[in-house]
Amino acid sequence: MGKINFRRIDAIRQTQGQIGNHVIDEFVSGRLSRRDFIRRGTIVGLSFPAIGALIAACGGSETSTTAETTGAAPVAGGTLIIASGTPSAASANLDPVAINDGNGIVFLAQYGQWLTLSQNDLTLAGSLATEWVPNDDASEWTFKLNPAAKYSDGSPVVAADVVATIERLVNPDNASNSLSAFQTGKLSPGGTIAVDDNTVMFKLDAPMGNFPYIVSSDNYNAIILPASVTDTTKFATSNIPTSGPFMIESYDAVKGATMVRNPNYWGTAPLLDKVEVQFIDDLGAKVTAFQSGDIDVIAQFPVIGGESLINNPDVNLIEIPSTAHYQIHMRTSKGAFADKRARQAMSMAIDHQSMVDGLLQGKAQVANDTPFFTMFPSSGSGPAREFNLEKAKALMAEAAPDGFDVTLYSWQTQEIPDLAVLVQNAGKELGINVKIELRDDYYDSYWVSWDANTPGSDLGITDYGHRGVPDVFLNAPLLSVDKGGVWNAAEFANADYDAAVATYTSSVDLQSQQAAALKIQEILQDESPLMIPYNFNFMSAAQKNISGVTNSGMGQVYAENASKS
Repeated sequence: MGKINFRRIDAIRQTQGQIGNHVIDEFVSGRLSRRDFIRRGTIVGLSFPAIGALIAACGGSETSTTAETTGAAPVAGGTLIIASGTPSAASANLDPVAINDGNGIVFLAQYGQWLTLSQNDLTLAGSLATEWVPNDDASEWTFKLNPAAKYSDGSPVVAADVVATIERLVNPDNASNSLSAFQTGKLSPGGTIAVDDNTVMFKLDAPMGNFPYIVSSDNYNAIILPASVTDTTKFATSNIPTSGPFMIESYDAVKGATMVRNPNYWGTAPLLDKVEVQFIDDLGAKVTAFQSGDIDVIAQFPVIGGESLINNPDVNLIEIPSTAHYQIHMRTSKGAFADKRARQAMSMAIDHQSMVDGLLQGKAQVANDTPFFTMFPSSGSGPAREFNLEKAKALMAEAAPDGFDVTLYSWQTQEIPDLAVLVQNAGKELGINVKIELRDDYYDSYWVSWDANTPGSDLGITDYGHRGVPDVFLNAPLLSVDKGGVWNAAEFANADYDAAVATYTSSVDLQSQQAAALKIQEILQDESPLMIPYNFNFMSAAQKNISGVTNSGMGQVYAENASKS
């Protein structure tokens, strides 16, 4: 750092609370890098102008923290045609409470808005909220709404709307898809309070250092709706007012939907007249339609099957490093992998780097069998997962010298079939005979053992979407069931792990998070309830005459600034 302007820093400190000032102090002292300061600062509510001023006061350049997309010159009018898959049964009516897949998320990005926006550099930006601040221990968070925000019917977005929306999502009776996210965020029914028309307070059950992400676009179900809305189950055809740049004009659950410009949009008016989403499930058909010019954007595509779109000069490739990944669980409570040594052996027999280089053609980052991916600052310098086939064979000789048979369950999407074969081949090296079953009912019957009628599985592959912080990954899939592990397919129960996660989620400074993260990583690599070989890049494609389309690692396709030339 250059010469520090303490007078300027002190002036900014006067506007911040205890946690915000702690983050400032960590940066000024050199214990936070510029990148980590920007990210941590946005989480605890420091504005981008304040962050820029603090960087400048510490001798850095006061540069912008945002980036603009480039492309053809913007032209007003026209219809943007996006190819996506058919939404799941839960997402079919576009009910924001129930949407649970990427094909539904594409819609939410057109007409919905969240309190905060999770950005691709893992910072947070305001959306309906302009500022947010925690109390001294992060057990309460206060958000200020943008007074200009309004719905498509012209009515204002007010705090009562936020209360009604969030209370609907945290109510267990509504079976919200985001219920586990709010449990991670330690928010219970009755915890969302309207202070005045433009101020909302969240009173949490315990401190939560990353709470603003829980009400961000990462928690995609949490688009804010008017308090007058009492039934969202037929959202696609109900003409419910929304605050985003477009609104639904027509919807066909088989073919797709058309959205038109919101005439009362409170932000910058969209250039496009319409956005059309076409349902095309087959990847080959999507690519053919794109190459023939019948569609403008492919919302998402995998590397396998999408090779003709990669490194193609006629395609605007949108590639975003993300924390999306596959968790390969091994049931710890009974069955083939009840012995920890068998789980450790299987984990050591997987060559993560070869998967990234071969299966993903380099479009991923090596992971180490924990959700602490290298792009998370809180991951610190955790241990790498060793690929050691000889050690793996020795462990198997102790655990199961005669080997065993096991069935790997999952479903047919993206590269899962190929990943399953690689797991099968690794098992063969250890004397484990892996049978593969890819089933449409994987999530209903073979993912988690919900009850006596759903067996779960000893070995399975589950896909997880991007998140800007690891909290959801650490909680629902891995906490003991009685502590909130509602997606705990491995039936993992470890008191030390539960305690370390509680410490991590309640920490508000990066150093404390990194210390807890190290313990968590050590426990997970030792106990080996699951394998996470890599986190993969989000891939989308746009025609060369399209500009201004932006995507998120979660799967949102934002068309607010899009145009066709």
